[in-house]
Amino acid sequence: MKFRRLISLLIITAILVAFFTNPKEADFSKFVQPTAARVSSPPLIEYESRLIYSNATVTYFSRVSEQGKFVAAASKEKYIGLFGRFWRINN
Repeated sequence: MKFRRLISLLIITAILVAFFTNPKEADFSKFVQPTAARVSSPPLIEYESRLIYSNATVTYFSRVSEQGKFVAAASKEKYIGLFGRFWRINN
């Protein structure tokens, strides 16, 4: 019985810590700023905050000349925010 109580207490504690340390959109903007400064156009940031974690998608645009016409090439990066930090999700 002590083992179940200990595991339940650890799970509840982890959920509470994740809830109170859920990173905000301003924190993500600071996190992406060094990468965003290297590209010519500002990236498009889609941020979604959940109860204990957050999702963010960053779309980088770059100009590419293709047969005399300019085309916008895009690349996407996905991140998850948990416990006050952000991690990149590989697709």
